[in-house]
Amino acid sequence: EQGGSAVINGITDFFNTYILIVGKEEENRKLLHQIKKLEQDKNKYTETELENERLRNILKLTSERPDEITVAEVFARDPSNWFNVLWINKGSGDGVAKDMVAVTPLGPVGKIHRIFDDGASIILLTDVNSSVAVRLQSTRVVGILEGRGDGTCSLKYVSKRVEVKVGEQVVTSGLDGIFPDGLFVGYVSEVKKEEGEMFQLIQVLPAQDLNAIEEVVILKR
Repeated sequence: EQGGSAVINGITDFFNTYILIVGKEEENRKLLHQIKKLEQDKNKYTETELENERLRNILKLTSERPDEITVAEVFARDPSNWFNVLWINKGSGDGVAKDMVAVTPLGPVGKIHRIFDDGASIILLTDVNSSVAVRLQSTRVVGILEGRGDGTCSLKYVSKRVEVKVGEQVVTSGLDGIFPDGLFVGYVSEVKKEEGEMFQLIQVLPAQDLNAIEEVVILKR
């Protein structure tokens, strides 16, 4: 009888332990579900806060610029030129036209290239087909900013006689008739004076990460 009782007690203990384990697993599943939901809620909150901050900056920019025509969202990138061409959700039906300038609160992004009724593409400053009339802010010397296709730009036609320092700010000059005067473009990141060359080799790093653009303001020409 004692042996039978021991077996029964053992079976009972086994099932009690099993039920306890199953209960713990169910509790753990519920806890994991709650944790995942909290993480999702946190991510949504963070995204909302970031979006609100961007929109506040955009709103401030539009209130300061009488030449603003519309605010547009970036909805795609060109598969054939991923890092240098953006697509926005505003087009000719919204008053957008070719060569209009796209900016953010941090400065110019590029200009309108292809245009449709409800969308348009923007060639970024870093695209090899981009050229912008600029000036060195401290010396006021003018030049042409050309995209290199690698996330940086080259400042062309600056004489070797001009003292150019790394870190110097570059702004638009307005001399191309497209980009307004005085927009902050970026910083000089490298300067070279090679023998036999008439002009300096100057590399410019854009003032903002052009791969992180989500909204732009389109300016009238």
